[in-house]
Amino acid sequence: MSEAELLKVRPLCTVDIRLDDGAPLQLGQSPWRNRRVSYIAGGTIEGARLRGEVLPGGGDWSELGQAADGAALTLIDVRSIWKTHDGASIYVTYGGRLVIPAASLADFRDPAKVEALADDAYYFRIQPTFETADERYGWLNALVAVGVGRRTASGVRYRICGLD
Repeated sequence: MSEAELLKVRPLCTVDIRLDDGAPLQLGQSPWRNRRVSYIAGGTIEGARLRGEVLPGGGDWSELGQAADGAALTLIDVRSIWKTHDGASIYVTYGGRLVIPAASLADFRDPAKVEALADDAYYFRIQPTFETADERYGWLNALVAVGVGRRTASGVRYRICGLD
């Protein structure tokens, strides 16, 4: 592979999303899927290229599963609105994967213990897509991005990078 073909990763932002204090709404196992819904209460966006707030009202319509080895599997399906520090509105959606080995599951579900889990105690990756009509941030409409997630006591934190 030539140098020109290699992906170049550049930090975009760190996003801290607060989830609603209530437990996720468990819709249960239907004939097609086992879905639950978590509501976004708000959040912050910090970074050299993007900063502002995550507005309340979005959510995660995730699907739950389980691997043969007992690991908890989640297909992530988030829709949210971000407001930049200078007033631009950005519609952000992302899918991803969360895999929590059985040995980490109890601590992952405990807000008092989750932040002490090692980085390799679970796998949490997303691929955000951005949509905005604001010309100052039009470059986001063409950006391919990836993120690494961490559960926090009050929600989730993502470190997001753009691929140049």
